[in-house]
Parts: sequence; structure tokens; C-alpha cells
Amino acid sequence: MYACLYQPGAIEALVELADSFSPEVEITAPGTVVFSIEGLGRLIGPPQEVAAEIARRGAERGLTANLAIAATPDSAVLAATNFRGVTMVPPGREAACLGAIPLEGVPMSEELRQTFRLWGLRTLADVAALPPIGLAERLGEEGVRIYELAWGRLRRPLRLAPPAAGYRERRELEEPVHDLGSLLFVLGQLLGELCRRLETHSMATRRLTVELELESRPACTRVLELPVAQYRMRPLLKLLELDLEAHPPPAPVRAVTLALEPAPPRRLQAGLFVPGGPEPERLQVTLARIRAMVGEGNAGFAELVDTHRPDAFRMKDVPHASPREQEEPASPAAPRLGFRRFRPPLAARVKTSGERPVHVAAPKVTGHVMEAAGPWRSSGDWWTEAAWAREEWDVALTDGGLYRLWREPAKGDWFVEGEYD
Repeated sequence: MYACLYQPGAIEALVELADSFSPEVEITAPGTVVFSIEGLGRLIGPPQEVAAEIARRGAERGLTANLAIAATPDSAVLAATNFRGVTMVPPGREAACLGAIPLEGVPMSEELRQTFRLWGLRTLADVAALPPIGLAERLGEEGVRIYELAWGRLRRPLRLAPPAAGYRERRELEEPVHDLGSLLFVLGQLLGELCRRLETHSMATRRLTVELELESRPACTRVLELPVAQYRMRPLLKLLELDLEAHPPPAPVRAVTLALEPAPPRRLQAGLFVPGGPEPERLQVTLARIRAMVGEGNAGFAELVDTHRPDAFRMKDVPHASPREQEEPASPAAPRLGFRRFRPPLAARVKTSGERPVHVAAPKVTGHVMEAAGPWRSSGDWWTEAAWAREEWDVALTDGGLYRLWREPAKGDWFVEGEYD
């Protein structure tokens, strides 16, 4: 059995009253709460006495809410939001008790409401009188739901509100901490507690904020942005360690505050015959270690630049979006040539006949041109100082290789960009 309380503008008081009777409370809508009253019969008595006790405690709190008790949550909600005072809906009598409710008071899409209006249906009793055969074909899934609701047969579990949880911890230290090892010990304790809290609520984090209150100095704050949501303590603590090694606090620490921003965890459905790839959490730790060795500006993620310039990219410290967790299986396609790009491209001496190259000489690439295709001309960014233009040729040489050549028209310099496999 379920009880529903309805009073607009009094949601906090309604939730407090419902919590005093049951740990299972659903906030269905503004001013509407539903809660289970199973088990109260042994403590209070039959449903009528339970309703009287709820009404009495509500009056003590100054509430004038409508109260309904029914066998299903949705039946209780319909009765409480459409009938004043206390309403009892006996099990099996839902169609008779709720039949007088006008369809205007039943939540549904406007399209379905218009259909009922065109059919001349005005109340739940009219919907309950419809023949069930062919109902799904004519009204769809939502129409079947309203039909079951009219008969009181729509059953579902309560949508319980998640428990309020803070992901922020602060600790004052007995003595100011000078060394990084002691500071990491304190951070490890705080992080362990927060990670257990995340796991309990099936959450992860994508941002860590560490605030260090220093002795005779302004507070120092470090923020770690994670490309993939995580909830495991060890990789998060290692990231904190590497960050603090690169940016040590300038003075002894007398208090520590650690905050995690909750986010939905990463979910991955692996294929039965697809080998597992490396975990993104390990990639983040590995990248942090590389940054610690080569410097923050010298490691990151490659990001394509919005330009037609060939092979144009830049390095980003943190990607704007999470990497794709699972590639879709590629559909069979026609065989293609692979291209091995030379970085940097090989400077070449090219003999031409007219525009067509006839001989190429470059480090490790030398031969007469047997076949050539081109030129393909492209240019871009002419409105900036980084304007570029190039002519490209694909050539087959007597050394047996197939190469891509390109030339700068303004300077006349030739380069071998890469080799086709």
C-alpha cells in the first residue's frame, strides 16, 4: 500500500512528514510526495488508522494536504491530486473510485489528450470502458498506460530520491606540513573516503579540486580536469602526487580541502570476441608522468585544426571530450593503400619536363618517374600571415616505390611527403 500527500508549495514539509513514516519516499512532482506504508499495520493498524495518524501529524505541522491511500503509487497520486481531504482507494475498486476523475487531471501527452477529446472521452471511467482489443494499435504504448491506470493495474516501483551526499572534505593539521609525503598521506585519507562515497552512490568524478591553506601565505588551489570519469583511488592519488610534485606549495600547509565533482561513471559494453584495450585511467596517469619529465607544454593530445592545410594539428593538454570508449565495427570496404608520412618531409631535387616530374632525388628516395598523376593544387589561410599553397603529385619511381610529392609554387622547393604501402 502507498500513501500520497498533495499540497502545492509545501514540498519540504511534505517530505519531512513522509520521512517520519517511511524511508521509501518519492517526490513525484512539485507539491506531491508518495511513500510506502507497508509494515505500518503492525505498528498503527489498518489503512484507515494509518491515514488518520498521517492526517493528525500533518495537522500538527500546519499542513492542509490532500491524502490518498491506494494499492499502487499512481492510483494514490491521482486520488490525492483530484480529490480533497482524505481518500481511501480499496484494492480492486480503483476503476470505481477513480472513474470520475476528468482526463484533464491525468498527465498525458497533448496528442493523446486530443485523441480522447475527439473520441468523446471525458473521464477515466470512459477510458476504462474501452475494449482492450486493438487498443495498443490505435493509441500506442501511452494509451495502454492510461487504460491500465484507469483500472488501477499500473504497477511500478517508487522513484526514490538519491541520498544527499557531499563530495568535499576538509582537515586541519595539528602541525604545519612541510614535506610532500606527509601531505599525500592526508590527501590519501580524504580521497579514500570520497571515493568510497562515490562508489556507494554509483558515481565517478571528472574534476578534483585541492585547496591548501598555507602558513602566512594566501591559499593555494590546484584543479585537475579528467578526460574520463574515474572513481578509483589509486590513479586519482597518483595524479595528485604528480601534480603537486610539479607545483609544490610555496609554504607549509596547515589545512587541506579536497572536493570532487560527481559525474556519471564510464560504462563500456565489451564484445565477446574483441580483445580488451588499455584502461583510460592508466593513459591519464602515464600522460601525467610524461608531462613531469618533459614539461607540461610538451605532451598532450593531438587535435585537428579547422583548416584544409594537409597534416595540420596542434597539441592540447586536456581534450574537450572523452575519447570514444568503443569503436563501432567497421563495415567491409574496398582495399585502400596505406600512406606512411615522412616527418619532416624529405627535401628533394626534382627534374621536370614541362610541369611533369621526370626524376626525383632525395635521401633514401631516388629514381626516374615511370608514372605520374597530378598536379593537384590547393591553398588556404590567405587572409592570415600563415597563408599556404602547394601542388601535389603521385609518382611511381623505378626503385619500385609509390610516393607523394609536393611543391611550393612561390619558392619552387620540392618535398617528398610520404610513401604509399
